[in-house]
Amino acid sequence: MKLKHFGTDGIRGEFGGPVVNERVAYHAGRAAVGLAKCHLNVETPTILIGRDTRESGVKLFEALAKGIVSEGGEAVNLGIAPTPGIAKMAAVSGAALACSLTASHNPSKDNGLKFFLGKGVKLSEELEKDLDDRLDAFLSQEESENGLDFSHKENDVQAYEASVVSSFADNLLAGSRIALDCANGALSEIAPRVFRKLGADIEVVGASPDGSNINSGVGSEHPESLKALYQKGEFDFGFAFDGDGDRMIAFDEHGNKLPGEAVMAILALAAKASGELVGDTLVTTVQSNFGLDAAMKENGVAVKRVDVGDKHIARLMMAEGFNLGGEESGHLIIGSFSITGDGLFAALKLASVVLSSRKLSELASTYKAFPQVSKSLIVASKPPLESCSSIQNEIEKIQSELGEEGRLLIRYSGTEPKLRLLVEASDRQKAEALAERLVEAAGNDLELG
Repeated sequence: MKLKHFGTDGIRGEFGGPVVNERVAYHAGRAAVGLAKCHLNVETPTILIGRDTRESGVKLFEALAKGIVSEGGEAVNLGIAPTPGIAKMAAVSGAALACSLTASHNPSKDNGLKFFLGKGVKLSEELEKDLDDRLDAFLSQEESENGLDFSHKENDVQAYEASVVSSFADNLLAGSRIALDCANGALSEIAPRVFRKLGADIEVVGASPDGSNINSGVGSEHPESLKALYQKGEFDFGFAFDGDGDRMIAFDEHGNKLPGEAVMAILALAAKASGELVGDTLVTTVQSNFGLDAAMKENGVAVKRVDVGDKHIARLMMAEGFNLGGEESGHLIIGSFSITGDGLFAALKLASVVLSSRKLSELASTYKAFPQVSKSLIVASKPPLESCSSIQNEIEKIQSELGEEGRLLIRYSGTEPKLRLLVEASDRQKAEALAERLVEAAGNDLELG
């Protein structure tokens, strides 16, 4: 389903550009109220708004709130709050909708909008399309007055923080030494406070946001920041979050960054051992390394794959009742607590598994990545891949040869004139040979640069 304004994870782009600006936020507020009135049957919808630490979030909040109020809705300001906290607050507050103003792990010049239903889940495909259409209709009209006065209520995310802490045993982390990188983002105050409440001895970097330093050399995209902290002392494990706190990257006791697949494997096997893994199934995306499937198969856990984006993981989890899913990028959804990616809760869940078992490096050894070969080809145009006969024929042959011993991905870049190829196989030489076959097939169908 093609959307004009919404991408993989909401609306995201450089603030002040054509994708994300105050006008878009204002009309998104209007569109959200219309959606709530029409589909949720709420005459005066309450919409929670939280933001990460970007300076532009203040302007986006004001514009979004004005749009909400202009259509008869009520805006509630949560202030600086992690995306999973905003989702959780929506679930416990009775609000119709919630919106997180964030560009996640992107640099501070970017910003965006992520919407949630009052249940704390991301919009369904149908509702997202409806919101996209409503926003587009408003943006297509002549500029309307958005300078009106508006009022809003104030709230905070204390209920979220309390819910996280109460989910774990008192002093769970007593005696453990933990390194944290908060990305100068929305978890800069909450994460250290929660870890200390649970008894941990912590060292923190990336917890001094100034409006422009979010994700700047720190956080989930910059493992070097936490590794530098490890040079100053010993830790049992470490966690790096992204700017809005919905992703988590784990580090073992040696300061080694764990693949997202390894974290998923640890959590899945622990849940299966305790009888808590619904359907003995883990949900992930097409981007996860096939070595995850192999590790899970050896331990009696099925793997289901969906398109990229934690919203697709959540949708399948809700549709089929599964309670664990994640992406290699660090999004982890633990259904017993929330149905959206929550970096803080996932970090604590992983810590609880480690503290009741072996060292993190030993637990991570269950997962062995398959060799991976990727290619990025410059293309003059992007005809539908389904119409490229040579590519399709080669894909069928390769998939048949790989069977359950590997996989391939082929797609156009969403932002560049490139075709991206990825092949995984249990043997690197085989993966390289298959990738070259795909390149040759692409050359038969496309004009390559």
